[in-house]
Amino acid sequence: MNKNNLNISKIETFINELIDNKVSENTFFGALLNAESIKDEWEDMVMVEIPNGIRDMDAYGVGVVLVYLYARPLSSGRKNVAVMTKLEQRLNDVIASNADKTYLLNRRMTFTDYDNDINWHCNIVELNIQIF
Repeated sequence: MNKNNLNISKIETFINELIDNKVSENTFFGALLNAESIKDEWEDMVMVEIPNGIRDMDAYGVGVVLVYLYARPLSSGRKNVAVMTKLEQRLNDVIASNADKTYLLNRRMTFTDYDNDINWHCNIVELNIQIF
């Protein structure tokens, strides 16, 4: 295994190439924009975070990638499940299409949240990543 493949920036580059403009046209790493920077025409956003680092197991690396799928709420304030469903399906599709031999992604769990800072609903998808 090439130890450089464990570098966070290299992993972020891989994930960006895998999901950017395929899951959402508004993809961010590490931190989401503040509420004032979100454009009125956006109905969705994606934020990717690698919160706990990557463990070097000598022959391979392992870690967790969190993918926050954001959907603008309906005018009533309710969760826009149509947009959220589209985001989740697109994420599933790009994970399934991953043919990279260095980075293997597996979906582990999903949970819901609400971002009070921007007043949008989000589903957080936890991915396991193995690096060879």
